[in-house]
Amino acid sequence: MLAKAVAHEVDAPFYTVRPSDILSKWVGEAEKNIARLFDEARSHQISVVFIDEVESLVPRRRSTRSSVMARLVPQILAELEGFRKGNPILFIGATNEPWLIDQAMLRPGRFDERVYVGLPDEAARRKIFEIQLAGRLCGEIDCAALAAATEGYSGADVRAVCEGAAERVFLESMKSGEERPITMADLTASLERVRPSVPPETLKRYEAY
Repeated sequence: MLAKAVAHEVDAPFYTVRPSDILSKWVGEAEKNIARLFDEARSHQISVVFIDEVESLVPRRRSTRSSVMARLVPQILAELEGFRKGNPILFIGATNEPWLIDQAMLRPGRFDERVYVGLPDEAARRKIFEIQLAGRLCGEIDCAALAAATEGYSGADVRAVCEGAAERVFLESMKSGEERPITMADLTASLERVRPSVPPETLKRYEAY
C-alpha cells in the first residue's frame, strides 16, 4: 500500500512484481524477465517498481548455491545502476526477512532508505476493525474495546478475527435458515481462537535490525 501511494503521489506508472513472476526453471529466462521489466519502466519519464518478498529475488549470494541467483543478482544491480543515467525510477522492496537481502543491494543508489513498518498501534487497529466490518451486517460493535484487546496483533491478525466472526455467523445462519448480524460475542469468540502471529522475539529482531 505504501508503494501504491507513492506511485499515486508522483503520478507514475506502478509495476508490482513477485519473485515467482521473474524466476524460471529455464536457463537465462529469469535474466530476460528482469531486462523486460526494466526496459518497460525505462519507457516512462518516471516510474515506480515494487518487488514483494524481495529477499527471494536478491538473497545473499554466499547463502545460496543457486546458479540462477548467482546470475540474477548482478543483473538487477546492473539494471539499477543503469537508471542513474536514464529516466528516474523509485525501486521499492518489501520483506519480512531484511537480513537475508544481499548486502550489495543496501548500498547507496539501490535501497538507500529502510522503512520499518511495525505492528499497528491501538488507533490503527481500531481503524482496521472498522474497515473490515464495514459492509457486513453487524449489531452493536465496540471497535475501541476490540482494539484495546488486540495489543500485538498485526493487520492480518485483526482481519482474521473479523473473518472468523463472520464465518461463525454464516455457519449458524446456514443451520437455522435465518440471517443474523455479527455481534461482539462473535468477535470475542473469534479473538480467543486467533492469536498474534508475530512472536515477541521476532519483533525484537526487527527493532534491532
